[in-house]
Formats: sequence, C-alpha cells, structure tokens
Amino acid sequence: MTTGTRRTKNTPRRPRLANLSGPVAPACWWVLCLVLASLAAPGPARADTPPPYVIAGPLEPARITIYSEYLADPDGSLTVDALASGAHDRDFRPGARFVERLGLSDHPWWIRVAVRNELPAPQPVTLVLGPRDYHDSTLFVPDDDGYRPANAGERFLHRTPMYLIDLPPNRTRVFYWRVNPRGSMLYSVTLSDLADAVDDDPRQILYWMLLGVMLILALYNVLVALLRGGPSHGYHAGFLVAMVALLLFASGQLAHSPFWGPWLPQLKIAAVMLVVLCACGVGRTFVDSRRYAPWLHQLLLAASVLAGTGIVVAPWLPAVTGLSLAFGLALAAAALLVLLAYQAWHREAPQSGLYFCTTLLIASPLVLACLTVLGITDGGYDLVLSVMVAVNLAALIQAVGLRIQQRRRGRLVSEARRDQAVAEAVERTRRETLARMGHDVRTPLSGILGMAEILEDTPLSPNQRECVGSIRNAGENLLKIINNVLEYSQLADQKLELDREALNIHELLVEAVELFRERAEEKQVELITHVHTNVPPLVEGDPGRLRQVLTNLVGALIRHAQPGEMVIDISLEPTGRAGLVRFELSGSALRAGGLRQLREQDSRRDSAGLNLVIAEQLITTMGGRHGHRDDHGGEPGYWFVLPLPSLDRDLPKADTDDDILQGRSMLVVDDSSTVTRVIRHQALSWGMRVTASHDAREALASLRTQANINEPYDVVLVDQLMPGMSGLQLAARIHEDPVIAQPPVLIMLSGASGAPNDTEARNAGLSRILPKPVSAPRLKQALAEELGLKAPVRRNPQAMPDPRLRLLVVEDHKLSQKVIRGMLHKLGLTPDLAANGLEAVEMASATRYDLILMDCEMPVMDGFEATRRIRELERRARRAPVPIVALTAHILREHRERSLASGMNAHIPKPVEIGVLRDALVKFTRRPGEPSDPD
Repeated sequence: MTTGTRRTKNTPRRPRLANLSGPVAPACWWVLCLVLASLAAPGPARADTPPPYVIAGPLEPARITIYSEYLADPDGSLTVDALASGAHDRDFRPGARFVERLGLSDHPWWIRVAVRNELPAPQPVTLVLGPRDYHDSTLFVPDDDGYRPANAGERFLHRTPMYLIDLPPNRTRVFYWRVNPRGSMLYSVTLSDLADAVDDDPRQILYWMLLGVMLILALYNVLVALLRGGPSHGYHAGFLVAMVALLLFASGQLAHSPFWGPWLPQLKIAAVMLVVLCACGVGRTFVDSRRYAPWLHQLLLAASVLAGTGIVVAPWLPAVTGLSLAFGLALAAAALLVLLAYQAWHREAPQSGLYFCTTLLIASPLVLACLTVLGITDGGYDLVLSVMVAVNLAALIQAVGLRIQQRRRGRLVSEARRDQAVAEAVERTRRETLARMGHDVRTPLSGILGMAEILEDTPLSPNQRECVGSIRNAGENLLKIINNVLEYSQLADQKLELDREALNIHELLVEAVELFRERAEEKQVELITHVHTNVPPLVEGDPGRLRQVLTNLVGALIRHAQPGEMVIDISLEPTGRAGLVRFELSGSALRAGGLRQLREQDSRRDSAGLNLVIAEQLITTMGGRHGHRDDHGGEPGYWFVLPLPSLDRDLPKADTDDDILQGRSMLVVDDSSTVTRVIRHQALSWGMRVTASHDAREALASLRTQANINEPYDVVLVDQLMPGMSGLQLAARIHEDPVIAQPPVLIMLSGASGAPNDTEARNAGLSRILPKPVSAPRLKQALAEELGLKAPVRRNPQAMPDPRLRLLVVEDHKLSQKVIRGMLHKLGLTPDLAANGLEAVEMASATRYDLILMDCEMPVMDGFEATRRIRELERRARRAPVPIVALTAHILREHRERSLASGMNAHIPKPVEIGVLRDALVKFTRRPGEPSDPD
C-alpha cells in the first residue's frame, strides 16, 4: 500500500506539534522556547527539504504533482547547486492541481519533488514527467557528489519522458526538473513502477481515435469540396486539419525531432492562426454573413486578414508574443462567430439554428482552453479531451448541416437555372415577336409612305397635296414609334455597339434640330442653339447615336413644352477634364415640374417618356452621365455629359478662317434677348463689332445714327416675327429710308412657316433668308458670302445612277414591288422583278445584273439562301460578284449581321427613302475611275 502526506497550498512546510497539557506543560513550554531560540541563532545554511511523498507499502500509480514545487527562472541564471543549497527554498511555490498550468512564458522553470521510501528494501520506481514532452528539459537526480543530469540509461520516452530511479530505504530523495516551455507551461509528476508506466492509457487510445475521426471528417469535406464545390466544405476541412496540427504540436510528440522541435512555438502560432482563418471562413460562407450580418462580415474579414498575416509572420514572432496574439485573436473570433450565429438564427437564416448549436459547442471548450493557456483561468479538467470531443461532435453535426445546405443550394441553383431558362425563352420570344411585329408592320407601312412619296410628284390639287402630306406625317410618326419600341428592346438587352469616328457637333446639331422646326412652331416654341467657341470643331464619337440622343430629348421636351424658348447649349464640361462635352436643354418653354412628370413611370406610356428612357440608356452606354433640375421657382433644365475627345483634323479653309469678318459691324434685331446674346457671342468671336436691339423702331434709330456719323453697319440681322413691326417691314423701311444712304446687307432669320417668298424678299431689300435656328458656321458662311468676302459655295448636283443599269428587284409583296419600281422609275431605271429567292437565282444565273435589291423574307426561298446560292454560282463560273443590297423591314443588329454574313453588300431597312436608295445605287454601281459621290 502506498501512503503519503497529501498537501495543498495551505499545507504547512513542517508537521504540526502535538497539543501539550498536564502539570508539566509550563516546563515544556520553556524548553520549547529555548530550542526555538537556538534554532534562530545564526548558523550555516542548509537545504529545506520539501514535504515528501512517502512510500510505505506496495507501489501503485500515483500523480504526485501536488507534492511538487515550482520556481520561475526569468533570466535563466539559476543552477541546481544553488537550489540544492537552500538559498531559494522560500521562493518555491507548492503545486495545487494534478496538472499545473502556469500560463505563457519563454524562460526556464524549476520543479522539485521529494520522495521518501520507508520500506526496508530499495525501491526501483518510474518518475513520469508530463503531460507533454519539452524540447529543452533536464531532470537532475541526487548522487554522492550532489546533483547530476539523468543519463541515457535512466531516461526513455514512451508517451512522455520517464526516468528510472532507485529509492534507498528510509531515505528522502529530492529531484529537480529544469524545463523551458517556450510558450505554454504546464506539467504533472506521476510515480509508478515500470510496468504500470508503460501500460496503455485508455485516454491515449481515445485521443488517437478522436484525431483519426477528425482527419476522416477533413478528408470527407475535401472530397466534397473538390467534387461538388462549395467554400464551406473547404474551410471546414481546413479547420479540422489545423486543429489536428495544433494538437500534435502542443502534445510534445515532436519535441525531440531535430527538424520540428526548435520550431514548435512558431508552428503552434501558425496552427492557431489557421484555425481562426478557417473558422471565420466557415462562418462567413455557412450563413452568408454578407447578407444577414454585414457589420460582422466586415469584422470577420478583418480577423481573417489578421490571421493570414499571422501565418506569414509566425517564424519571426517571439514565442510568448506570438501565442498571446494568436490566442487573443482566437478569443475575439470565437466571440464574433457566436454573435454571427445568434444574428443569423435571429434572422431565420437557413440552417442557422444548427450552426448556432455547433458554434456554442466548439466555442465553449476552446475559449476555456485559450483562457487557461493564457493563465487567466485554472483548468481542473482534461481540456484537450474536451476540445477534441466538442470538435468531433460539432464536425459531425456540421457535416450533416452542410450536406442539407448543399442540397438546398443545389435545389435553389436548379430553380434559378430553370427560371433563367424560362426568362431567356420569354425574352427570346419577346424579341422574336417584336421583330416579327416590326417586320409585319413596316412592310405595309413602307408601301404607304412610298406610295405617298410617289403621289406627291404627280399633279395634285392643294387639298389633295395636304391629304398626302397628312398621310406621310401619320406614317412617319407610326414609324418612329415602331423604331423606338425596337430600339428600347435592343438597349434593354445591352447589345448596343458604338462607332468611333469624326463628327462635327455644329452640323449634327443642325440635322437633329431641323426635324422639329415645324413641330416647334406649331407649339410656339423657338429653338435656339448655342455651341460655345471652346467646343472643338471636330470630336470623336458615334454621330448616329449622338443624333439619336438629341432627337429623342428634343422631341420629348417639345411634346410637353409650353410657348417660349428652348435653348440647346453645348460647351466643354466646366470641371476642366479634357474630352468632356456638356449638352444642356433649358429655357422658358420647359414647364416647372414637367421633367419630373416626364420621368415618372406612368408617363412612360407616352411616347415622350419612352424617348427620354431611350436617350438616357444611350447616354449611359456611351459612357456619359445625365441629370436634370426641375425645382419650382427655378429654371428647369436637362443636361448630359459625354466623353467626346477632340480631333486635330483640320476643317476646310472656308470654315476655319477666323479673320475673314474681322472689324465688320453688325446690328442684330430680335425681340428675344437669348437670340441676340447667342449671336453676339458668336460674332464677337469672329472679330466683329456687334450691336443688339430688341425693338424694330430702336434698330431703325440706331441705323440712322450710324449713317449720320458716317459709320454705317455692314450687315443687319433681323428676325421675321417681332411685336409691333415685323422683320419684313423693318427691312422695307431700312431700304426706303433716305437718311440711310448706303443700306447695309439685310439678312432675315425666319421660321419654317410664313417665310417670305423670293419676290417679297427682293422687294424688301433682303439679301438672304436663313432658317431658324441657324448654326454658327452657317451664319458665318452667309455673312462672308453676302459681304463679298468669299465666293458662294456651289453645291454639286446629286449624283444619279446610270440609266443603262440592269437591276433585279426580288420582292414577294405586291405593294412593295410597286413602291420600289416607282422609286426606280423616278431615278430613270426600269428593273426586272422576281417574286421569291428561287426565281432570283434562276434569273441571276441567266442574266448578268449590275445590282440586285433583295428582300430577306420570302416564300419558297428567302433572300439569305438566295444570296448564298448566287455567290456559289459566281464562284463556280469565276464571275465578279454582283452587288446585292438587302431591302428588309427588319432593323435589328442581328438581322443586319445575318445579311452581311450571307454575302450581301449592304442592308437598307424599309420604308426605303429615295435618297438612300439613290446613294446605294450610285455607290455600288460606280465604274472604276468615276468621281466619287460628292456627299
């Protein structure tokens, strides 16, 4: 039987004296006092042996840690001889637990324990020091000369270091153990015989089984992550592998490895950081923290970044500092993950209840283990076993949860793919329906507009001509609506392609505004254009799309305008960034609150609302931005900014000579202050002297004054419609006034309707009539020509196709045949007709045509197949390919690409304009050496 004096922290170092009583007590007390006084007298120092563990019977395994004492050696200067001398006896502290945990440290510790053998014979025993092995540890055993390190024959390694020692009878032996933990310091001391020491410990078997289960679960998650995807499985596998590595590094199994041993503290730091990194990854992906807890998501990302950084810098961190940071970060991450689990559970995220349970299950023992390692709490139980059991149990539960979640996500992905397929099918059907509707509507509309255009060239009464004009106007409006619907559909699919070419903003603005002159006059809206002088003459962009933006915006705003002025102001963006051009539409014609109403969803049922949507989508596609101001009490306005880089390419000399009008004087007469301000700004930039007048009588007085001082105006620019006196009347008065001996050049700005005819203009003395709004280059050109500073530019007559051309028109629709044939007759051409693609192939193989106008959709054989067969016949016969131009009611990009891919040379949408048709004929039938089209 093994016996010993059990001692705790409060156990005194020496046995208490028995209680004395009776008649001899006073004498005994005096004797005791003398003895104590003699002991207190100075004398030589000696070791104060700690209370020993006593062996008084058969030896049984006993953990004698509570009989041990420990002492910190911060500077590592203590030696075993110094300790054995008793100089530091009072510095030792007694052990209090079977496994003593002393926190983090990076300096040596000394542990001593005394064992007394009270049996009559020597006792061979085994001293087991654990519960882990340390890379730097030495046991000192007593001998005749003092203390010596245990030799190789006395030490062997089983699970932890074991030492074979002999205890002489009736003697107490004191053992010193020096250990440098380089991190977490914990120890235990066990005394047993050799057979019991090497006997298998059931807990060790359980440890290895739990480690094996963790590795199997990690392998399972790796396979699932590789085969089925999903970051949660990958993070979960990484977490389990990191936990296994941390347990192996902390167990001391690798302490005496020549490679791993010196790096164990850094490996433990890296393992803890990897645990944190993977645990945060599991939390972020398992419950979708970005959606259910955004602020926690950011904190977990920050923790992951810190953990990743810690893994990288772990080899250079001191052991205590690195482990303190690692376990501190682990505590913070555990708190964040618990909060995340609760937040997700509270918001009813999928599988959040399961994740909340597993998080609590893992976090509880891990937090206690971290606190114990840091020396904040005392762990009186097997922390390693608790952590391993919790991790394995949680891993099994999470594996089931991940599997359920993966099935749910797979179902959601399948549903999303099905919904996407349905949406794509619906969208494809919508596009095909719109394309078919556009084709079916545009085909008869092409006949209506074409026949109206042909009818206008015949002798008609005024009433008949007005009816034909109404038909054309209604048809063109219907055509615009169809084009807007198809354009909106194409923009919604984000398949818009942009061209990059040189464009002249002045000319493009005039072309866009010209379309709305009559409509603006009907609503009493005066259009005023102002291109600032800092805008480059040529810029790079997509002229077609920019023209489309301007026409959509101007059309939408005029539709909801009130009588007044609408100014289209173009300038460089005032921010100073190069290549940004600002377009702004403002003026009194815009109603307060009208822009807001136009942008409302209900207003988009109106064509003006659709125009605005298309314009804004085009602006965004072109890389620009847009906005509006529509506050009551302020001036409404709409603006957009586009990147249009300047080009250094020069304009013709006639348009770029800025000194041609230098020093000339001009009087501008217009009741609109905006018009006079714009024209004055432009004329001053040309070097002219400008006077503005808002009243005809005031202008007449100014002309007389200048004539009297012999400084007459060179040119007078008058508006047609002014209150009190019209521009025509003012011009007549100027021409007839005897004071004005030298009448200036008179130029009138007139609207689309009510302009004087040539006879009236000549009688009033007008030199030229310019339509409003007039662009700066056009006005400058007119001023220079009328002042005799530059010869008038003579426009070349439009090139006409050769009347000897042989043409083939392939069209199945009877009305379209009549329209195309009528247009060609106006151009002096007589075509052959084919009703389908098969007839076209037969006729093209028998006759050599100069050009073929091919419809795309026809019975028997469509135009695409017919074109391919004609090209094949040409290759076989080695003939030059005949130009084939598609005439189709389809206007979408894919139809144009399909036409070109089949071998056609161009694509002209219906309704066909006679000018476009003429240009195509001239372009594709021009003989080598002929001059190009002047346009």
